[in-house]
Amino acid sequence: MKITRWSAEITPKRDFLIQLIQAEGLDYTEHEIKPGLKLSNNRTQLRETIHIISGELIFNLSGTQFALRQGDKLELPPNTLYSYSNLKNESCSFLSVKTV
Repeated sequence: MKITRWSAEITPKRDFLIQLIQAEGLDYTEHEIKPGLKLSNNRTQLRETIHIISGELIFNLSGTQFALRQGDKLELPPNTLYSYSNLKNESCSFLSVKTV
């Protein structure tokens, strides 16, 4: 697992993140997580990279919890068990990229 925090003053927009993904020749899936939604016992089949577009998600990996915010990126190796929840009062959007 690798977390990359967005540290620039200007937070990235959706289109910019999509351009970065497409520049690498990759496909993506966009997800919107409503406030209060929890997803548990999810397992990656392939390597998965998650780019947060807006909002905040709380991830749980093997009992370790951390927040991902706009611009942050999470890289998960294959066969990783994880869960996440949106504890804020606004939706969270993210892009998911799966690679071999």
